[in-house]
Amino acid sequence: MLNGRLLRQFIAVAEELHYGRAAQRVGMAQSPLSTAIQKLEAYLDTPLFERNQRSVALTPAGRAFLDEAYQWLRYEEVAVARTHSVRNGVIGQLMVGFIGSTGYGFMPELVRQFRQEYPQVRLRLIEMTTKDQLERLRGRYIDAGLLRTPLPYQATDIETRLYRYDRLMAALPKAHPLAGRQIIDLRELARESFVAFSRERIPAAHAQLISACASAGFYPDIEQECTQIASIICLVAAGVAVALIPGNLASLLHSDVRYVPLSNDPAGLSQCVSLAWRKGDDNPALASFLKVAGALQVDIASPDIAAQHDDCAATGKHPGVDSG
Repeated sequence: MLNGRLLRQFIAVAEELHYGRAAQRVGMAQSPLSTAIQKLEAYLDTPLFERNQRSVALTPAGRAFLDEAYQWLRYEEVAVARTHSVRNGVIGQLMVGFIGSTGYGFMPELVRQFRQEYPQVRLRLIEMTTKDQLERLRGRYIDAGLLRTPLPYQATDIETRLYRYDRLMAALPKAHPLAGRQIIDLRELARESFVAFSRERIPAAHAQLISACASAGFYPDIEQECTQIASIICLVAAGVAVALIPGNLASLLHSDVRYVPLSNDPAGLSQCVSLAWRKGDDNPALASFLKVAGALQVDIASPDIAAQHDDCAATGKHPGVDSG
């Protein structure tokens, strides 16, 4: 039976063309080495060496087998190296879901850094809602997700870790009376119609709108619901309604939309974006991804917002509001 040890013994004899020197090279006596080569020739049913009292030479079959032996050992080295790389999360594959709003700052930064540090990991990115990400995590279709927290329901099989938070801001039609202001109070929008993220598909963002407005003393008149941020911006631009959107989306420019910061309590107007993955998942590439994400977690949140996030993560609800 062929194995790496036998091939190394053959290569030593083929390169030295001297049994004594080859035996020293592989650390064994000359007689067992000669026996091993004879057994190899018997296994292959062909002579690999021409021998006489003065010299040893490779036969044509021996020269061909030497090339194959080199290849065999190279494959062996590659197999060992790849195994170690997978174990260390250096290579492999990773499927990551993300909510669309993270595509404007949070997600590209994380992906760029991960690809820079782990270029051999095959990374696939799929936009999907928080609810879909939870379903796909459970179904093992994705390995990790960037989603909104708190989660819409308790998920004891899913781990989450706060990654970033972002203050909400008002998105107003260009012609809106408040569009030219530097800052507004949310109560000034109490009589407006709102376009919100879908209660069914994006419950955390929907609940946050209601919670923020409730803290400002009113219940929002929700005229439209959407699942995509681009649709929300288009409806605002059309003058259908106003919206509350994450501040990082200010880069999503539209000539007919103005973004105005809000002066209200930051804890009630901050959106939490978290990493999520299956508990006990031993995919080394996932561990590498979480390591990179951890290194980018600078100034995540104020103590008040972090405490609010922990409370919401435990209950699955925004304070005082059913997350749906």
